[in-house]
Formats: sequence, C-alpha cells, structure tokens
Amino acid sequence: MNDINITAYGATDFVGRSSFLLHDRDHNILLDCGLQLVPKQMSIAPKGVDNIAHKVDSVLLSHAHIDHSGYMPALSKHGFKGNYYMTHPTKEIVYKLWLDHLKIEGRRHWSESDLDKVFRRIKTTEYEKPFKVADGITARLINAGHVLGAAQILIDWEGTLILYTADINDRITPMFDGYDLPDEKIDVLLIESTNGDRYVPERSKIDVGLRLMAKQITDEKNKMLLPSFAVGRSQETLITLALDDDLNDVPIYIDGMINHMNMVTEHFLSDKWVSKRFLSQLKEAGLYSPFEKQNFIPVPSISNRTHNSRKYISKNEEGSIIVTTSGMLEGGPIHTYLELCGTNPNNVLGFTGYQVEGTTGRDIYDGNKNITLQTSYGQPKKINLKAKVMKFPYSGHSSVDGLKAVMEKSGANEIFLIHGDKRNQVYILNFVKDIAKPKILKEAVPTKLVSL
Repeated sequence: MNDINITAYGATDFVGRSSFLLHDRDHNILLDCGLQLVPKQMSIAPKGVDNIAHKVDSVLLSHAHIDHSGYMPALSKHGFKGNYYMTHPTKEIVYKLWLDHLKIEGRRHWSESDLDKVFRRIKTTEYEKPFKVADGITARLINAGHVLGAAQILIDWEGTLILYTADINDRITPMFDGYDLPDEKIDVLLIESTNGDRYVPERSKIDVGLRLMAKQITDEKNKMLLPSFAVGRSQETLITLALDDDLNDVPIYIDGMINHMNMVTEHFLSDKWVSKRFLSQLKEAGLYSPFEKQNFIPVPSISNRTHNSRKYISKNEEGSIIVTTSGMLEGGPIHTYLELCGTNPNNVLGFTGYQVEGTTGRDIYDGNKNITLQTSYGQPKKINLKAKVMKFPYSGHSSVDGLKAVMEKSGANEIFLIHGDKRNQVYILNFVKDIAKPKILKEAVPTKLVSL
C-alpha cells in the first residue's frame, strides 16, 4: 500500500520556518521553506530540509513572507533540481525580500549565486489554474486573502485532495474580500492556527478609529508614527488613510522598503489579484493607485539625504503621519523617528501589527518606556519614550471562528493544525470539537495522511 505522508520541518506548534514535505514512495513535494526570525538573534533554518532537498520534485510557495520563503534559495545548494511554483505577485515581492535578508544576515544560509539559481527556475501562475508538479500530482493556487499574491495550495495527489491553507484571512481588508475556498470536498486539511484563541474585530471598525485619531493628532500639529510591515500591513494602512478625504491636506511620509512594495502593488491592481470592491473605490476617488495621492510623500533613500529628510520631517511644525519600517521596531527608519519624535508627549506611536515577544515593539507594547535604539550613526542610544502609545488590533490572519468555518466547509476527514502557539491550538481543539477533531503535527516526524 502506498501511503501519503507529511513531515514538518517547522511551524508545528509555533510560528516560524514553515516547511512541509508531502511524500509517498515515489514523490516528494515541498510546501514552503521559510526561516524562523528570532528577535536580536540570527534566523533559524528548517531543521532537516538540507538532507532531503535532493529528493524533492517541486517546491510550492504560498506567499512571500520570510517565515514561509526565507530558506528557499538554500535548496539548490543542497541538491534540489526542480522548479519553484508561486503566483506572479509573490515572485516580485519575494525576490526583494530575499535581497533584503541577504543585506541583514549575509551568506549564512545562501549566497547571491544560490538566489540566481532559484530565480531562473521560478514558474508563476494565476489563481485557480491547475498545473502539474509531478507525475499523477497537480496543484492549484487559491486566493488566501492574506497579502498580495498569497495563496492556499490545493494538491490533487492521484485523486486525494490536500489543502494547505498557509496564512489565510477571512476578514474584509482594503484590498481583499477574505479568502476563497475550493468547491471540492477536501480529504486532508493543513490549517494555520495563528489566531486560534482570538476573535479579530471587523477591519472597518479599527479603520474608523485610526482615521479619527490621525486627524486629531495632526490637527494639533503633532506627529503620528505608524511602524508597519513592509509587505501587506503598510499598503493596507496607506489605503485606509488615502480613502479618507479629511486627511487630504495632511502630509503622509512613507519610509523604508514600503515604497518599493507600493510600486510592486501598483503592478497588480487588477481583479486577478485584488477585489473588485477595492478597484471600484479607487475609481470613485479618481485614483489609479492609492499611493499617487498628492499628500503621500516618499522619503528619499539616497544615503546622504535620508537622515536630513527624517530630521526635517520630525522637527518641523506641521502635523504629519509617518508610515515606516520596521513593523516590530527591531530596526530600520522607525528608530530614527523614535529618537527624534519619541520624547515628545504630544506625539503618538501607533501599533498596527502583532509584536513578537522579545522585540523592541513588544517591550513598548507591554508598557516599557526605557528603550534602546540603533541610531543613524550606528551607536545604541537609550531614550525615555514619552510619546503616547496606541494599539490598533489589525491582523492578517483569520479569527478562530473563521478557522472553524474552513474546517466545517472543507468536509475534511483529516485535519492538522499548524503555524500557531500551542496555547492557541489547545483552545481550537475545544472550540471546534462539535464539528472536527484536528490533530497537531510533530516536528520532523513523518505522519501518515492517507493510504492510496
């Protein structure tokens, strides 16, 4: 009998280094291959992937975030000779993220030549178009509602249907109307559990609060700092601000890699990749792109001008909004802005994303006011943060009720929870017990999914 098995090399009962091998006696298909980002330490590779890279037929990438994609360039170095499959937007985004990671960590995991090998073997596809990944095995990428180009991966393995959700979002966001689900009955469901014990508020309610607070702060000639993830949350935040006419006269400065990701987003403003509702909103506002508004001001990235620009933005007497990296305040332009603006009690620091334990962002989120910054001249500096701290509970992942809906609608006989804290997963087990009995994978332990 030929069993289909799964081996997880990360992201079982934790978030980080998502990498899952589907395998039988003849085939090996790898779903994602990411790094685990650890605050103030070097990233961790998926443990064991190097040993099986030479056996893998194909690699399928759900989306560009480094915890799903960051180790992919190392696979060729360890003998992988197949193709990488992903959506068109993911290819453009992930290459920039790989280059950025190379700048941050150097050649610890892979080199520029490894990156070139990957890029030459990427095959792109649109949503809902089946493609062959091995003999008897096809795949289909399905809108995940998470970030631009993000996909669930549906595998048809000789008639057995396996759905890997990766990161999904059921909420309506500025660019997306939630995830899509396949019409077919699923045999095996691999489902994320990031928000396993959390109900995420409707996005529109949070948007109102953000806009009202931004208007109040800037009317009083103060600064609102919005550190944001370069991919996804920053574009959503900017769109939320762009579609508020009350903010048309407020300077909104955009700093860091966000500017590049905005340009990538503009390439894919069609109903293949974003919702028709969003495109209609743009049309009604007379915009081709939300980022073309006159009050949106990219901060120049030319090294000898950047610091002077940030200093001017921080110290002038205008009320303004600054949307910048990094989203968890671990580095990047936000440190300069905090150094220049953070000691003014009239300014506001607004959190728009989850803050991982151990990050500077989490320290501030939990109430610590004495923080250490990396200054523009490379030396650490301690400041006493006096700016007001505000929290906007956005999330790019489904609420626990959305996860339950996927389990119920899929009709899956076998369900496995991945990509979530153990505590979240224990909560889910109880929350869905009336409709499903999901299991939790063990890292590096092959688990039988089904027998062919």
